[in-house]
Amino acid sequence: MQLLDYLDRECVCVDATPGDKASVLRRMVALVVKRGLVDSEERLLAALEHREEVVSTGIGNGVAIPHADLPEIEVPRLALGVFPEGVDFDALDEEPAYVVFLLIGTPRTPGLHMKILARIARLTKDEEFCSSLRGARNEQEALDALARIEARH
Repeated sequence: MQLLDYLDRECVCVDATPGDKASVLRRMVALVVKRGLVDSEERLLAALEHREEVVSTGIGNGVAIPHADLPEIEVPRLALGVFPEGVDFDALDEEPAYVVFLLIGTPRTPGLHMKILARIARLTKDEEFCSSLRGARNEQEALDALARIEARH
């Protein structure tokens, strides 16, 4: 399984604008809505915010994986945000997130949702994962960096 199989290439952003967790979630949700992957910006944002209230999705090593299930989603979808200035996602290691994967899952495939989360977590152990993505200057460079990393694993 490859993350690129679930990542919508129109839902990638490299954003040098500093922001907090809430503004980053809003920006990424707007990408997903603009692409037509979900109908309701409010419902997705509320689901993500609820998940963040339960426990932060900042997993450490410069990565966050905000995620939520929506019943109208047929297959899980990913969006990718690269934030070179970093975003405070309340990670356990207390370091900012530079790479944010937004995962929209479906209750119909909980196992696949977990496999995608596990895949991201495994890739973060690659020494070049965060630095390669963080160094991307545009969306295509971010996609190319992710493809190179995935090819090694």
